[in-house]
Amino acid sequence: MEVNSVNEKYDCCNTVQIESGLESNDTSVNQTELERKFIDGKWFCEDGDGGFLVFEDDKWIAASGDDLKKKWDTADTFDEISGNPYRCVVDGVTMEWNQISQQWLPVVEVNEDFLAQYHSSYGIRYDFDEKEGSSMEGKNRKSEDHKHTKHKLHDKKEQQGWVELEEERNTSVYVSNLPYSITEESFTELMGKCGVIQRDARTNKLKIKLYRNDDGTFKGDGRCCYIKKESVVMALDILDGWNVDGKIISVEKAKFQMKGEFDPSKKKKKLTAAQKKRFIENQERIFEWKPEKPRNYRPISDCTIVMKNMFTLEQMMKNATLLLDLEEEVRKVCERFGAVKKVVVHDNNPEGVICVTFQNVEHSDTAVRSLNGRVVDGRQISVTLWDGKTKYTM
Repeated sequence: MEVNSVNEKYDCCNTVQIESGLESNDTSVNQTELERKFIDGKWFCEDGDGGFLVFEDDKWIAASGDDLKKKWDTADTFDEISGNPYRCVVDGVTMEWNQISQQWLPVVEVNEDFLAQYHSSYGIRYDFDEKEGSSMEGKNRKSEDHKHTKHKLHDKKEQQGWVELEEERNTSVYVSNLPYSITEESFTELMGKCGVIQRDARTNKLKIKLYRNDDGTFKGDGRCCYIKKESVVMALDILDGWNVDGKIISVEKAKFQMKGEFDPSKKKKKLTAAQKKRFIENQERIFEWKPEKPRNYRPISDCTIVMKNMFTLEQMMKNATLLLDLEEEVRKVCERFGAVKKVVVHDNNPEGVICVTFQNVEHSDTAVRSLNGRVVDGRQISVTLWDGKTKYTM
């Protein structure tokens, strides 16, 4: 049932003069509120003379029927439960007259099923049991939390100083009794036996250090920082007691001591979120498993051949159509060796370079063997595979 059609019928019954269809001087009913009922899908009302009128084809006409009186008496004019004269039941749907919009609207009962369907459709949930003033309490609580956070940050700035490194994050080992002849390269090779050495997020240098005296002489100890904690365990188990050039080295977990007064000017600038993310991704990429390349692997650049001495710059300047002619001719010649994907004529290159890309390396190999050393217009051309790096565009 359409709500608009119901509204139109009610409006007509309230405001339009009722035409009985009989020959009389004036059978119209005054524009007063008439009792009307919905019977068998149609609207009926009394004509004032004991008969009935039915609304059909946008007008009221006389209705006939033997059992119409009985149906009229048994039909409901309003909601019997609520006793509301502005309600009626149409096709099983309870309708209510809206005084503001002046139309009949279906009555919807707000229960748990209705709220569940509403929330699933619109994703909005209201707490109807929440007491008034709770929103103000929430705002006050947020403002208090914000003030408390600001005080904590202020106190933290005032208490800047040395910070102890957490034990779980410590992946450094301290190595002592090293031979004085050891170099940073050999020390890196030695410590790399137990795991991947971490790189500095700012300089990208390996976090390896050999301690030296003020005069630059080696003190005989050093430090190494790994990426994984498991590497520390391996270094303690394997390298501790290792003989290096006749000296038994000692390996232990590094312990950092606070020396001197804290100098904020020497504190390193914190990494941004993007820099941290990039640093972590690079570290994780080191441990990714990558399948080994097959023995007959060929890089994709081998599908492209480079043909040199194919033209001169003077020829290009004199003949404006030479570029298109060369591209077409080279394509026809190279298609004898296999499918050609692309032909590029570098018209500004003094070496007269033309690059041709084939579908696979077998076709490019055949083209190199067949075309290299040929003579074109009195010039001997050179044909090689592209190295994947050289740029010929001038």
